[in-house]
Amino acid sequence: MQNLKPMDAVAALYAEDQHDLAEAIVASLSRAIFHEEDPKPANKGKILVGRVSHRVVRWTTKAIASGDDKATTLYRNSLFERSGHPYAQSLLESSQSEAVALVEGGDAMNGPYMMLSPEIRKNSGWWDRIFLESVQSKDVQLRFMLETQATYKAAKRVLDQGESVRIKVVAAGTGLSPILVYDKLIREGFDPQSITAVITDRDSVNTAKSNRLLAKLASTRNHHNVPGHGYGISAMAEDVFTGPDPLATALHAPYDIVTAIGILEYFQGASHGTTEQRLKLHEPEEPVTAKDLVTRLAAMTVHRGNLIVNTYRDHACIRILELFGKRFDFRNREHLRDLLAPLNFRPLHLAGSGHIYDVEVFEKSADGESF
Repeated sequence: MQNLKPMDAVAALYAEDQHDLAEAIVASLSRAIFHEEDPKPANKGKILVGRVSHRVVRWTTKAIASGDDKATTLYRNSLFERSGHPYAQSLLESSQSEAVALVEGGDAMNGPYMMLSPEIRKNSGWWDRIFLESVQSKDVQLRFMLETQATYKAAKRVLDQGESVRIKVVAAGTGLSPILVYDKLIREGFDPQSITAVITDRDSVNTAKSNRLLAKLASTRNHHNVPGHGYGISAMAEDVFTGPDPLATALHAPYDIVTAIGILEYFQGASHGTTEQRLKLHEPEEPVTAKDLVTRLAAMTVHRGNLIVNTYRDHACIRILELFGKRFDFRNREHLRDLLAPLNFRPLHLAGSGHIYDVEVFEKSADGESF
């Protein structure tokens, strides 16, 4: 890993080859997440720098509607273009109207995670530190670590009781968090046949990358893509709103742990405001709401199972993302409870908090059961 830069590490993880390097990256991230001190949210000085950066980016960014139906948005920013950085390029790329408001979990969005590895971080360049250690990116790192730790602890608790555990991760992007969880459980000696982990994302490109990494790692390649046997780890493209979960239907059982990180903030309802409201933009009513999403998540979760979700607070550090068309629905912990209480979820514990995110674990009860 000598001289390995953050975005080169992302490329190596999901490449067809470079098995040894992928193993080393996963091992380094695992040490950082499970054995090192949690990263801190950005300090006041960095927040001040972020506000200045937002003004500079606002002055230098142009959005241009393109195409006959104006359905494609092009973004231009000379500073970002000059940087040549993949994270900047991901914000500048043409965005179709149906996806322009989303921060999608492709390669560039894995960049901040790589900064958790001391071996990789020390090789980071100036543009890496600007894009991958901004206030928002530091919060993304913390959210990733908290999600991974919470999922691992919930799974280990079930396994320590001598039971099998079933994990589903919704909107997982390229699925690095559940892969790290599975890798650690296997390396700690838990029986692979007692663990089922399903990684899902609506983008088949992302799940193909997940499966590519799973096929390379020693802890996963012998237990990869065997869901028909009721155990193993695999990734598949799935729209969470389309039909019943095929694996849960086949095995006649929902999941002990469902993780839905980085998705609720794109759905209307039970919020304290939206980007559109703050910017006084037209906000059409969407056919699918946050209530619809949590109803689907509840259907996936077994009695006494855990649901891991996040808040999304309105913070100055997200303004740059909004300049590039990203739109959010803002929620705090009370809003999560309002959404989930009617579905028999109660807050179990707070995994941790940053400036934007809280990661919280909920437990599902049976109808009418009191805790």
